Amino acid sequence: MTQNGAKHSDEYPLEMSKSSSLHTSQNLQLQSLKLVEIGVGLGDLSIRLLGIAPLLSYEIDEALCSFVLQRFAKQSLANHFDLIHADVLSLPFALALQKCESKEKSKEGKADDTTKTDITSTAKYEDTSEKIREQLDEKSASQISPKSSWLATSPYILISNLPYYIATRIILIALKDPLCKGFVVMTQKEVADKFCASSGDSEFCALSVLAQSVGDIRLLFSVPKEAFEPMPKVTSSVFSLRKGQESFLGDFTKSSQRWLSFEKMLKHAFVSPRKKLLSNLARHYDKKQLEEIFATLDMPSHSRAHQVSTQKYHHIFTKLERTHDE
Repeated sequence: MTQNGAKHSDEYPLEMSKSSSLHTSQNLQLQSLKLVEIGVGLGDLSIRLLGIAPLLSYEIDEALCSFVLQRFAKQSLANHFDLIHADVLSLPFALALQKCESKEKSKEGKADDTTKTDITSTAKYEDTSEKIREQLDEKSASQISPKSSWLATSPYILISNLPYYIATRIILIALKDPLCKGFVVMTQKEVADKFCASSGDSEFCALSVLAQSVGDIRLLFSVPKEAFEPMPKVTSSVFSLRKGQESFLGDFTKSSQRWLSFEKMLKHAFVSPRKKLLSNLARHYDKKQLEEIFATLDMPSHSRAHQVSTQKYHHIFTKLERTHDE
């Protein structure tokens, strides 16, 4: 199996290779950025990406690493290529983030469910790089800067065909990595629909709001299951995100508490999609204050979570945050 969970043969259909390269170069303006690929596979997509920009690829399968290195050694590459044999979810930035989130979940678990909570989290991003670095092989550790980034030491665009069981996790880490300036990924269609949904859509959820809070996210095209061999049971979709110069949440490494507090609020908001948003939030925040915020935003008290725009979620969070600061 590869990093992306596909079989060794034809994990990237030709259509995916051509279209990803085209959309990446046109929509994300990659001329000055490095590309980072998770799951090199047989190297078919890698070859096309190298025609655009320098490429750093990660692959968890040692046999595939050897195959690709031998294959590329026989070819003249348009740009510089680096390949790292590693599990991207075990790199320092990802592990430090996981520890940070685990602390927040542990804190929530100990609190009484009916207790009103402050909007500002007490969890902090902790750099455990030195301890984790010792556990990585020397080659991987020497090419990663865990203090500021996940996959590279300079601004980059992430390219990947992600399996359903790690797709959401990888995308959420990419959103938080300050050096990841955007991505073009292929996932199960259901995952793509959630990240790319607009308010009012039935698929609109916390993931949609979080992605829109970071940048411009777009659903590009679908890839039929017949394009793969062996054929999966689900349709896939390709979507992209280009981060804005200044996002609502800012740099995660500098404002991790704000990020986690916003994510927690969204979790509460969408916990019961069919119930009223006000009821969902009132279980954790002051109901009177929420009613005042809803009135200020001209939001009906019977609004459901999926009916509220990302901008209004920003306003709700800012109001709660400001009240706490006062």
